[in-house]
Amino acid sequence: MFSSIAHRYDLLNALLSLGQDRRWRRRAAQLTKAGLGDRALDVCCGTGALSALLKRRVGTAGSVAGVDLTEAMIAGATGKVPGVDFRVGDACRLPFADSTFDAATMAFGLRNIDHHDLALGEMLRVLRPGGRAVILEFSTVVAPMDPLYRLYNQWVIPRLATLLLGRAGAYQYLTDSIAAFPPPLVVSRWLREAGFDRVRYQRMTLGIVAIHVGVKPRP
Repeated sequence: MFSSIAHRYDLLNALLSLGQDRRWRRRAAQLTKAGLGDRALDVCCGTGALSALLKRRVGTAGSVAGVDLTEAMIAGATGKVPGVDFRVGDACRLPFADSTFDAATMAFGLRNIDHHDLALGEMLRVLRPGGRAVILEFSTVVAPMDPLYRLYNQWVIPRLATLLLGRAGAYQYLTDSIAAFPPPLVVSRWLREAGFDRVRYQRMTLGIVAIHVGVKPRP
Protein backbone atom coordinates (compact mmCIF):
# COMPACT_ATOMS: atom_id res chain seq x y z
CA MET A 1 0.00 0.00 0.00
CA PHE A 2 2.72 2.49 0.96
CA SER A 3 4.71 1.54 -2.14
CA SER A 4 1.77 2.59 -4.30
CA ILE A 5 1.58 6.08 -2.80
CA ALA A 6 5.31 6.81 -2.32
CA HIS A 7 5.55 8.97 -5.46
CA ARG A 8 2.78 11.31 -4.25
CA TYR A 9 3.28 10.94 -0.49
CA ASP A 10 4.77 14.37 0.20
CA LEU A 11 2.28 16.18 -2.04
CA LEU A 12 -0.70 14.46 -0.46
CA ASN A 13 0.56 15.12 3.07
CA ALA A 14 0.88 18.83 2.29
CA LEU A 15 -2.53 19.06 0.65
CA LEU A 16 -4.47 16.99 3.15
CA SER A 17 -2.96 18.77 6.15
CA LEU A 18 -3.32 22.20 4.50
CA GLY A 19 0.44 22.61 4.84
CA GLN A 20 0.47 21.95 8.59
CA ASP A 21 2.54 18.76 8.32
CA ARG A 22 5.70 20.81 7.77
CA ARG A 23 5.10 22.80 10.94
CA TRP A 24 4.44 19.61 12.90
CA ARG A 25 7.70 18.06 11.74
CA ARG A 26 9.68 21.22 12.48
CA ARG A 27 8.40 21.17 16.05
CA ALA A 28 9.20 17.48 16.40
CA ALA A 29 12.76 18.12 15.24
CA GLN A 30 13.11 20.95 17.75
CA LEU A 31 11.92 18.76 20.61
CA THR A 32 14.71 16.24 19.97
CA LYS A 33 17.15 18.95 21.13
CA ALA A 34 19.65 17.37 18.73
CA GLY A 35 22.64 19.63 18.14
CA LEU A 36 25.75 19.88 16.03
CA GLY A 37 27.72 16.65 16.04
CA ASP A 38 24.90 14.50 17.41
CA ARG A 39 23.71 11.21 15.96
CA ALA A 40 19.99 10.97 15.17
CA LEU A 41 17.69 8.20 13.92
CA ASP A 42 14.40 8.63 12.05
CA VAL A 43 12.27 5.48 12.38
CA CYS A 44 9.51 4.94 9.79
CA CYS A 45 11.20 7.77 7.91
CA GLY A 46 9.04 7.59 4.77
CA THR A 47 10.44 9.88 2.11
CA GLY A 48 12.76 11.61 4.57
CA ALA A 49 10.96 14.87 5.41
CA LEU A 50 11.81 14.68 9.11
CA SER A 51 15.23 13.14 8.42
CA ALA A 52 16.13 16.28 6.45
CA LEU A 53 15.28 18.50 9.41
CA LEU A 54 17.38 16.33 11.72
CA LYS A 55 20.29 16.55 9.28
CA ARG A 56 20.18 20.34 9.44
CA ARG A 57 20.30 20.23 13.23
CA VAL A 58 23.28 17.87 13.55
CA GLY A 59 25.28 19.44 10.72
CA THR A 60 28.18 17.92 8.85
CA ALA A 61 29.85 16.86 12.10
CA GLY A 62 26.83 14.72 13.03
CA SER A 63 24.99 11.90 11.32
CA VAL A 64 21.41 10.84 10.62
CA ALA A 65 20.05 7.40 9.77
CA GLY A 66 16.58 6.70 8.41
CA VAL A 67 14.76 3.37 8.49
CA ASP A 68 11.54 2.38 6.74
CA LEU A 69 9.98 -0.94 5.82
CA THR A 70 8.93 0.24 2.35
CA GLU A 71 11.61 0.13 -0.35
CA ALA A 72 9.83 2.73 -2.50
CA MET A 73 9.83 5.19 0.39
CA ILE A 74 13.54 4.64 1.01
CA ALA A 75 14.25 5.11 -2.71
CA GLY A 76 12.42 8.43 -2.64
CA ALA A 77 14.18 9.55 0.53
CA THR A 78 17.61 8.67 -0.85
CA GLY A 79 17.02 10.75 -3.94
CA LYS A 80 15.62 13.69 -2.00
CA VAL A 81 17.82 13.99 1.11
CA PRO A 82 21.58 13.62 0.59
CA GLY A 83 23.90 12.79 3.43
CA VAL A 84 21.50 10.53 5.35
CA ASP A 85 22.05 6.80 5.81
CA PHE A 86 18.69 5.48 4.59
CA ARG A 87 17.99 1.77 5.01
CA VAL A 88 15.11 -0.64 4.52
CA GLY A 89 14.41 -2.04 7.96
CA ASP A 90 11.84 -3.05 10.55
CA ALA A 91 10.99 -0.66 13.40
CA CYS A 92 10.63 -3.69 15.67
CA ARG A 93 14.14 -4.95 14.83
CA LEU A 94 16.31 -1.90 14.27
CA PRO A 95 19.67 -2.68 12.59
CA PHE A 96 21.77 -0.68 15.08
CA ALA A 97 23.76 -1.38 18.20
CA ASP A 98 22.68 -0.40 21.70
CA SER A 99 23.17 3.22 22.80
CA THR A 100 24.04 4.47 19.30
CA PHE A 101 21.93 7.65 18.97
CA ASP A 102 21.41 10.91 20.82
CA ALA A 103 17.86 11.30 19.46
CA ALA A 104 15.29 9.10 17.73
CA THR A 105 12.12 10.20 15.97
CA MET A 106 9.06 8.60 14.46
CA ALA A 107 6.50 10.59 12.47
CA PHE A 108 3.13 9.03 11.66
CA GLY A 109 4.47 5.50 12.00
CA LEU A 110 3.43 4.25 15.42
CA ARG A 111 -0.22 3.65 14.55
CA ASN A 112 0.89 1.43 11.63
CA ILE A 113 2.82 -0.94 13.91
CA ASP A 114 0.92 -3.83 15.49
CA HIS A 115 3.49 -4.38 18.22
CA HIS A 116 4.03 -0.86 19.51
CA ASP A 117 5.79 -2.22 22.58
CA LEU A 118 8.53 -3.77 20.44
CA ALA A 119 9.02 -0.61 18.39
CA LEU A 120 9.23 1.63 21.46
CA GLY A 121 11.56 -0.85 23.14
CA GLU A 122 13.84 -0.73 20.11
CA MET A 123 13.90 3.07 20.15
CA LEU A 124 14.87 2.94 23.81
CA ARG A 125 17.56 0.33 23.14
CA VAL A 126 19.37 2.29 20.42
CA LEU A 127 19.30 5.58 22.33
CA ARG A 128 22.19 6.48 24.58
CA PRO A 129 21.30 7.24 28.24
CA GLY A 130 19.81 10.72 28.31
CA GLY A 131 18.79 10.48 24.65
CA ARG A 132 15.33 11.61 23.60
CA ALA A 133 12.61 9.84 21.63
CA VAL A 134 10.15 12.13 19.84
CA ILE A 135 7.02 10.62 18.30
CA LEU A 136 4.68 12.67 16.10
CA GLU A 137 1.31 11.02 15.60
CA PHE A 138 -2.32 11.81 14.92
CA SER A 139 -4.39 12.36 18.03
CA THR A 140 -7.82 13.18 19.39
CA VAL A 141 -9.13 16.58 18.33
CA VAL A 142 -10.73 18.92 20.85
CA ALA A 143 -14.45 18.35 21.33
CA PRO A 144 -15.96 21.29 19.37
CA MET A 145 -13.99 20.32 16.24
CA ASP A 146 -14.58 16.58 16.39
CA PRO A 147 -17.67 16.31 14.10
CA LEU A 148 -16.10 18.52 11.42
CA TYR A 149 -12.79 16.63 11.61
CA ARG A 150 -14.52 13.26 11.29
CA LEU A 151 -16.43 14.54 8.26
CA TYR A 152 -13.17 15.72 6.67
CA ASN A 153 -11.49 12.36 7.34
CA GLN A 154 -14.35 10.20 6.17
CA TRP A 155 -15.43 12.14 3.08
CA VAL A 156 -12.90 14.70 1.90
CA ILE A 157 -9.66 12.73 2.26
CA PRO A 158 -10.80 9.60 0.35
CA ARG A 159 -12.15 11.73 -2.49
CA LEU A 160 -8.97 13.77 -2.79
CA ALA A 161 -6.96 10.54 -2.76
CA THR A 162 -9.11 9.17 -5.56
CA LEU A 163 -8.63 12.38 -7.57
CA LEU A 164 -4.83 12.46 -7.14
CA LEU A 165 -4.02 8.76 -7.00
CA GLY A 166 -6.88 7.18 -8.88
CA ARG A 167 -7.64 5.11 -5.77
CA ALA A 168 -8.93 5.80 -2.28
CA GLY A 169 -7.92 2.60 -0.48
CA ALA A 170 -4.65 3.81 0.99
CA TYR A 171 -6.16 6.94 2.43
CA GLN A 172 -9.26 5.13 3.62
CA TYR A 173 -6.82 3.09 5.68
CA LEU A 174 -5.31 6.36 6.91
CA THR A 175 -8.63 7.68 8.18
CA ASP A 176 -9.57 4.34 9.76
CA SER A 177 -6.23 4.07 11.55
CA ILE A 178 -6.52 7.63 12.88
CA ALA A 179 -9.97 6.89 14.28
CA ALA A 180 -8.71 3.71 15.97
CA PHE A 181 -5.56 5.24 17.49
CA PRO A 182 -5.72 5.89 21.25
CA PRO A 183 -5.55 9.32 22.92
CA PRO A 184 -2.26 10.85 24.10
CA LEU A 185 -2.55 9.65 27.70
CA VAL A 186 -2.50 6.05 26.46
CA VAL A 187 0.54 6.68 24.26
CA SER A 188 2.28 8.28 27.25
CA ARG A 189 1.60 5.11 29.21
CA TRP A 190 3.12 3.03 26.40
CA LEU A 191 6.28 5.12 26.58
CA ARG A 192 6.57 4.68 30.35
CA GLU A 193 5.94 0.95 30.05
CA ALA A 194 8.72 0.75 27.45
CA GLY A 195 11.11 2.28 29.99
CA PHE A 196 11.16 5.97 29.07
CA ASP A 197 11.38 8.67 31.71
CA ARG A 198 10.21 12.32 31.78
CA VAL A 199 7.37 11.47 29.38
CA ARG A 200 5.23 14.33 28.12
CA TYR A 201 3.25 15.37 25.06
CA GLN A 202 2.26 18.51 23.21
CA ARG A 203 -0.93 18.87 21.17
CA MET A 204 -0.89 20.88 17.97
CA THR A 205 -3.56 22.26 15.60
CA LEU A 206 -6.54 21.72 17.93
CA GLY A 207 -5.32 18.24 18.84
CA ILE A 208 -5.13 16.85 15.29
CA VAL A 209 -1.63 15.67 16.19
CA ALA A 210 0.33 15.18 19.39
CA ILE A 211 4.10 15.10 19.79
CA HIS A 212 5.25 12.68 22.48
CA VAL A 213 8.65 12.95 24.16
CA GLY A 214 10.44 10.45 26.34
CA VAL A 215 13.97 10.33 27.70
CA LYS A 216 16.09 7.22 28.18
CA PRO A 217 17.04 7.07 31.88
CA ARG A 218 20.67 7.34 32.91
CA PRO A 219 22.10 4.47 34.97
